[in-house]
Amino acid sequence: MEELICNLLRGSVTSIMNVILLFTLTKTKFSHGSTIIASVLVLIISMGSIIWFYVYGDLTALSRFNVVMFIGIGLALKPLTRISFMQWTFTYLTTINIMMVIIFLSFQLGKAFPHPQIANILLRLVFYIIVLILFKQFLLPLYQSMVKNWPVFSALVICIFCNFTYYFYFTDDIQMTLLTSKWPLYLLVLLSLTAYGTVFFSLKRFTAMHEIETENLKIQNDAGLLYQAASALTDRLQLMDEAAHAHNLASHDRRHFNSMILSLLEQGEIEEAKGCLLRQNTVNVSRSRVYCENKAVNAVVSYYADKAAHSGIETVINLTVPAQMGVDSMELALVVSNLFENAIKGISLLPEEQERFIRLTCLETGRLLLEIVNPCSQTVALGTDGYPYTNEDGHGIGTKSIIAFASKHDAELLYHVENGLFRVRLLI
Repeated sequence: MEELICNLLRGSVTSIMNVILLFTLTKTKFSHGSTIIASVLVLIISMGSIIWFYVYGDLTALSRFNVVMFIGIGLALKPLTRISFMQWTFTYLTTINIMMVIIFLSFQLGKAFPHPQIANILLRLVFYIIVLILFKQFLLPLYQSMVKNWPVFSALVICIFCNFTYYFYFTDDIQMTLLTSKWPLYLLVLLSLTAYGTVFFSLKRFTAMHEIETENLKIQNDAGLLYQAASALTDRLQLMDEAAHAHNLASHDRRHFNSMILSLLEQGEIEEAKGCLLRQNTVNVSRSRVYCENKAVNAVVSYYADKAAHSGIETVINLTVPAQMGVDSMELALVVSNLFENAIKGISLLPEEQERFIRLTCLETGRLLLEIVNPCSQTVALGTDGYPYTNEDGHGIGTKSIIAFASKHDAELLYHVENGLFRVRLLI
């Protein structure tokens, strides 16, 4: 009776842990409740067969039946999963391989203890728990990659399965086979663990190399965006320099004009002086303002503030950007340029009667805080990544360069749309 109870407990551990392991390695299509129900049905079928064979004491027939039964159960459970039939077969063979390794090791190592049957049960449970922890904590992403590329690894899994099946299925006495073929089975276990370990190690290395290559491509792409945007900013700054030069010329001409007016007044030509002043009032010369100490940022803000004013957009600007910062002034000026330009474009799409304004804040307080707020259309939405998106060709480069800047400096970038206001906040 004691031997029967031990046999039932050992079989129960194997069945329950196999079901848990199987659904750990794969993704189910339905809810956890459906998975639990299916697992219970599998367990009932498995336990029924275990009781039958253990009552009659035919452990060899049970060993053969388990191999066939698990294959049949595997086919029946396939509809519960999201993976393809071949991927499911691959996972099922892996589960059976793990089962046969654990059965052999628990049987052999259990003989070293005073109560071999109880030790066998406990060792089997411990081995399954170790395998589940390894997969959940470390190996599951690598195994899922292995399943996706099952044609590459299928020969390895099938060969291991066939070798173990030979000892577990084609035998007249399973216990005697496990004893007499102990060393070949130990070598097979070592070979299997080495093969799986090598695959997991290689996948980890390949994954790390792929991540590095992807990161390098991202860096190159970001650098290209920054270079492209920086080239555009250089052109804009050149236009600003030309405007500043024209302003200097106008200031020089204004001194001559003032001298001419003074001379006319001294000569009593009052009407002529009035006419010259009236003509001069019609000339609109842009005035350069100083918003902050940083020349690059100040030049960009001056240019776009003037551009916004010509478009009838009110600007509220608060800048305390020092001449020297922890980030490159040209890169920061590029970000401000893209944000300001995007704000002006967004406001240009609004109805004429809607309020038009841009509030720009950039403060240096240990960390650099940049924020721009402007009204926007009610249809404006953000993508799933939290960033603006557009389907128009040639658009969105400015936003991508801002994202590249934030990624480069590990900055916090937040886009927010609420109550008709579009807000961008960058914390460096």
